[in-house]
Amino acid sequence: MRACIGYWFGPEPMEQSLMQVSLSCALKSCVALLVALATFSASADAATRRAFIVGNSAYQYTSVLANPASDAQDVAKRLGDLGWDVTLQLDLSRAQMLNAFAAFSRQLQPDDLSLVYFAGHALQMGGENYLAPIDARIESEEGVRRQFVPLNAFLADLSRLSRTHIVILDACRDNPFTDKIAAGGEKTRSVGTAKGLARVYAGVGSFIVYSTQPGNVALDGTGRNSPFTKSLLQHLPLAGADVHAVMRRVRADVQKETNEEQIPWENSSLVDEVAFAGDAAAPSPPQRTAEVPVPAPRSEPRGMPPPVMQQYHYVTGLDPKGDNFLALRTGPTPADVRIATMGPDTLLKVHESRGPWRRVELIDGMSGWAHSNWIACCRSVAMARPQPAVVPVAPPRVPPASSAAPPAAVSSCDELWYRRNAIWHSHGYCFTTTRARQVFDTSSCFRDQAAARAAMSPANRATVDALQARERELRCR
Repeated sequence: MRACIGYWFGPEPMEQSLMQVSLSCALKSCVALLVALATFSASADAATRRAFIVGNSAYQYTSVLANPASDAQDVAKRLGDLGWDVTLQLDLSRAQMLNAFAAFSRQLQPDDLSLVYFAGHALQMGGENYLAPIDARIESEEGVRRQFVPLNAFLADLSRLSRTHIVILDACRDNPFTDKIAAGGEKTRSVGTAKGLARVYAGVGSFIVYSTQPGNVALDGTGRNSPFTKSLLQHLPLAGADVHAVMRRVRADVQKETNEEQIPWENSSLVDEVAFAGDAAAPSPPQRTAEVPVPAPRSEPRGMPPPVMQQYHYVTGLDPKGDNFLALRTGPTPADVRIATMGPDTLLKVHESRGPWRRVELIDGMSGWAHSNWIACCRSVAMARPQPAVVPVAPPRVPPASSAAPPAAVSSCDELWYRRNAIWHSHGYCFTTTRARQVFDTSSCFRDQAAARAAMSPANRATVDALQARERELRCR
């Protein structure tokens, strides 16, 4: 707990006679007190980089994972070498996870840069993500809430206690829990399980990293580390590199190693530049020397305008003792599918009203419907809006689809690929691979994989599965 300490610098009403103490003694006392206060304030307010690292491998009631413990150990060592204050925890039960995180969070100061890294099993249910302790044993949706740790609980404390926080989840590994819950027959339209993790949004100052795109499953790897953590370990030490630059390098490595089946993803609401290693690089003035001419000032790179002030609505009024998130849904009713969760202070734009519901767009372009009771207006935030360079690329040739032919009768890998992805496209899926982005217009997409599949009819889902099975049969993928 934090204590508030008060100091009285003037005379007490009944102690006026104390003012007759010699001036020199008073001055000495005041100087000593001010020095002590300055020392206390500096030590209390000094920003620290603090990391909470968890690796769960030794699951008691489901498949053991080979790499999370070594992933966590290696990340902890790398961050420690970079000057972070690291808390490393391995193979934790639910009670141990909650207690360890509570102890970590009590150390946080408002100006600290905090980081949470989790490797192990996790799942999403109803658009909310849950981290699996090693003693999780479930066969129903209610069991998830009782035996897993909700990611939003960690995010709420991080948002409340430190202004800038990073969450890294290498957790969407081959998950046995989803099939168990599905076998229980408790799915509903608005609450159900899906592969991978769901998008999560938090307030300004948050950077949330997924080892793969929402709705997809990450690989555990065959060596000491998962493909994601192996690349992360390589690029963490880049001195002064902004976290976005580090993630771009990690994403390129993982895409290449997994043949674009796994694409690391992040949600960012950072305003300032943040680096894992040292301070984020800032342009330094050229040194004037007799031998080296001073280069002419360089203009801003094209497509990177300076930050501008923008007006945003924001999420507020949530109950910190309850769910502490606002649901983003596919439509304007409580029965519509929950596709993401938004924590306190999540920034958004409001585009449409329908009764008490608002169609909103988040800063990464994702859109959906949310209840207006927990949406307020407005905040001015300086946000950069980079304009990516356009590289003309000739779209790949796509064969005409024989839509009448059953999947088993199609022998062209290109046609199978196109027919399968045309169904995803028609349900608003935001493609992540280069090939799909070249063929399908994604400018108006609004759903991740889990939400797009949930919006499909049973017939569409069956067709997608049949096309995918045929692709595997022909070794197209």
